[in-house]
Amino acid sequence: MWYSPRALTSEPTPLDPPDAPPKLAWQGRARSLAPKLAASLLIAFGIFWVLRWGGLPMFPPWSAFRLLSWWALPGYVILYVFITFLRTYRWIYLLEPIQRELSPRRVFGIGLVGFGAIMFAPMRMGEVVRPWLLAQDGRVSLVEGASTVVAERIIDGLTLTLLLMVSLSLATPLSPLPERVGKLPLPVAAVPAAASGALLVFAAAFLAMALFYFWRDAARRAVHAVVGVFSQRLAHWLTMQVERLADGLRFLPSGRHGGAFLRDTLMYWALSALSTTLLLRGCGAPAGLLEGCVTMGIMGIGTLIPGGPGFFGTYQLAAYCALAMFFPEPMILSSGALFTFVSYMVHVVMTALSCLLGAWLMASADRTGTLRRAPS
Repeated sequence: MWYSPRALTSEPTPLDPPDAPPKLAWQGRARSLAPKLAASLLIAFGIFWVLRWGGLPMFPPWSAFRLLSWWALPGYVILYVFITFLRTYRWIYLLEPIQRELSPRRVFGIGLVGFGAIMFAPMRMGEVVRPWLLAQDGRVSLVEGASTVVAERIIDGLTLTLLLMVSLSLATPLSPLPERVGKLPLPVAAVPAAASGALLVFAAAFLAMALFYFWRDAARRAVHAVVGVFSQRLAHWLTMQVERLADGLRFLPSGRHGGAFLRDTLMYWALSALSTTLLLRGCGAPAGLLEGCVTMGIMGIGTLIPGGPGFFGTYQLAAYCALAMFFPEPMILSSGALFTFVSYMVHVVMTALSCLLGAWLMASADRTGTLRRAPS
């Protein structure tokens, strides 16, 4: 459910005493989020316990750090900076067809804060933050902003699963695939089937998105006809939301905006695959680009699963499942554990720093992107 900016605070009702303080809606929101937070922490703890029981370390043995090449960590961080820039800035190409006067500086700051929320909020609830923050400026509605975020996620998922399937068809995994790593039975043999299923889901979602945009009039009439039987007022409101949802997809027929978004998306995933490959090699695993692409793809799909804050647990489980396709168990427990730990820590630290940078960018510029000046 999306919440409007006005839902943050509410005025006292007539039943309240005159001197009663305003009721803050965030108190109710906190109570509603508490079960989700508890569930996410329970999932994270459960996966942590399973990995620990299975002998798959969350922290690599100290001897494994001797395998880390001097260039691996700084190289991975540098690539991560470029990846973060591309992933965040490309959102402006989806928003420009809706509102041309948006400030790239402010949108970039909102994007950094939003991706930080996705990383640290439980159960992927941070997805709502970007469109909600953008809606505060009053230039793009919450529904329009959410539409661009959904489109971005669908195209990302389609690109990632396509890359994963191509890489799986060209790579040479272990034969036969192991049935367990340590004491933990990992479903390694099920990875190709899971990747195929994910590809079908994202392809169907992309097709539905395109049909919705190009047949928007039919969708609007259908909503009005069905809901109008019960309430003309509700039908009018819903058709307005359908129009705004379709407006968020204006980039689809645009060669300028859609092409620029696709370009940056391909560069973003290409650099992600390259960074994964380089870090694997820097941690002592003899990985090529195909192995890096498969590892990145499986980890990407794994982190789509709602889990604990910071993707804790699901990130590590997906990484070990990917590594088990190509490397023997002793290497997984040394180089693989080192790769999993280093990559995860870089993601957490860099995302936190990016979030702080985004908050500064938002605070230092007004809604048009002009730098705020201190009063003289």
